[in-house]
Amino acid sequence: MQVENSVHAQVSSAQSGSEPFQYSMPIEYNVIFGCPRSGTTFLFEALNALPNSECSSGHLFPLALAHLVNQNLSPEAYQCILNSFEFSIQDYLEAVYGNRVTSIHKWLLKSMSTQELIQSLKGKRDIKRFVYKEPFLVFSPELVYNALPECRIIHIYRDGRDCADSLARKYKVLTDEKLMTLKTAEMPTGRKHDHRYVPWWVEAGREEEFLSYTPYVRSIWMWKEMVRRCHDFLARPDVVASGRIMSMKYEDLVRSPLEYGEQAASHFRCDMTDQLREKFKSARQSSVNIHKRRDADELKLAEKIAYTELTQYGYL
Repeated sequence: MQVENSVHAQVSSAQSGSEPFQYSMPIEYNVIFGCPRSGTTFLFEALNALPNSECSSGHLFPLALAHLVNQNLSPEAYQCILNSFEFSIQDYLEAVYGNRVTSIHKWLLKSMSTQELIQSLKGKRDIKRFVYKEPFLVFSPELVYNALPECRIIHIYRDGRDCADSLARKYKVLTDEKLMTLKTAEMPTGRKHDHRYVPWWVEAGREEEFLSYTPYVRSIWMWKEMVRRCHDFLARPDVVASGRIMSMKYEDLVRSPLEYGEQAASHFRCDMTDQLREKFKSARQSSVNIHKRRDADELKLAEKIAYTELTQYGYL
């Protein structure tokens, strides 16, 4: 989103390490989302090397809000959440503009050129874009689309069987133990059923079915709900016509990282640079088709649960 009126702020010497630093912007807002374990982190870390850019992953906008906007909120409450999105970004930018330590850290990660670092150390860094990553925005893609009316978005998706494998194996999500509270990113709200909660994104009447499955099958159930919402929203004629959203297949990205990396940079209105190329060249294909080592019966059940979505996205 272009902010038409310049915004001026003072960053204290405690934050910047020198005299108060005055900045002005307009900047462009850019967002990355996709089901957790779909490659959002790799894409974000690569695009962190975009020149004249500031990037943030999660935290600044409570992910629970991406769940709550699906709970039949009043128009006033929904608008309040929309407004808070940009407020959170502006608060974050006020904290990092002119912060020398932040710039040095980014330079050490080889995500900032030496020239840009020198500009930052002189208090003259020119930030043109802000990139934000939050995977759980896939539950409500219209939220960020409406909150930042001119932002550009990359939606990255991956084979749901692989996503579910990684979620269940590495993060132990949606286990019986974790379903006993509403304190997880996957389920900050839900309804009580026996001694466990069922996530809000499970259809009414299917509680027993959901709870009867393994965490792996529950995970692909979550994946299908996420990608279905994205598919329905991205297919809207007005959204297509806007040209603001680019969908990218994770498997394509890791197999041809420079080609798809250049497309991603171009979508965020930036040319490919040597630093970006080096970041994208680190892509690995080792996690493609990791679901094939799972039990055949469990995998068959997962494919049945998410058959429509796996088919829509070309995985079956």
